[in-house]
Amino acid sequence: MPFLRESNLRDYIRYFCTPEELKASYLQCSFLKVSPELTKPRKILEPATLVSHLKVCAHLLDLADQYIAPLSYAGMQNNCYIYILCDPKLVTLKIFTSPGFLADIEEVGVRPGTFFTKESCGTNALALAREYRRLVAVRGEQHYCRLFKDWWCVASPLKDPEGEIFGYLDISMHAEKELGLAVAHLQTLTILIEREFSLMADCCQDLNTGDMLPAPCLIPPEVAVKLTAREHDVLSLLLSGLSSRETAAKLHLSVSTVEGYRKQIYQKLGVKGGIKGVLALLSR
Repeated sequence: MPFLRESNLRDYIRYFCTPEELKASYLQCSFLKVSPELTKPRKILEPATLVSHLKVCAHLLDLADQYIAPLSYAGMQNNCYIYILCDPKLVTLKIFTSPGFLADIEEVGVRPGTFFTKESCGTNALALAREYRRLVAVRGEQHYCRLFKDWWCVASPLKDPEGEIFGYLDISMHAEKELGLAVAHLQTLTILIEREFSLMADCCQDLNTGDMLPAPCLIPPEVAVKLTAREHDVLSLLLSGLSSRETAAKLHLSVSTVEGYRKQIYQKLGVKGGIKGVLALLSR
């Protein structure tokens, strides 16, 4: 294969699974009665069921929007990368790629709600990354099912400061693309997301503000109906007296993201003067 030039191979060969690890994975797939001829994932959540997963991982999605979403636009889409973000159970939360690729992969059943477990998709980079708790690279022919035979993938767990996994990130591409570059790209994204997550966790610990949000009754129904669930959470915390920094720590967001929500809230409610303006509105 011309793709595996020695000069490039040494950059990422250590991330491939050993023949023994792959053989063990194939045996597990056979035991689970996964067909090698599988062309679509066997398990995909309905949108209504996926909502609960999205709520639990709202902070991870915010970080992904901050660091990954911009890469799907303004030139990076020419790299033809497909970014797949999953929760700890390997449920797909969001996919970032160009619109054309998004339509193509949806046709084969890869969409938010898709399970990337071996039971659902056979041997794949995400399932192996969860099994071995490390970055894994998989060539097309190493996948167990026909579904991903044309996909070259790298996947990595996302870990909090205590080493607990709070999600997974996969970068997939066609075989002719440079896998070594994708490995380096994934490592960079993993570092950024984990570092931001760690900073948020440290901030939460320093503030010692607990886990409970202020009572939602602070915001009357006629106001709450104008806001998204996340905007409601942000406004509740701000009304309780927390700063943008404290609100960001509580919700596992960046301060800039909270500031963005503040602007959206003020625009939707038609108020000026920040929180004082909101308080004036609520007191009418």
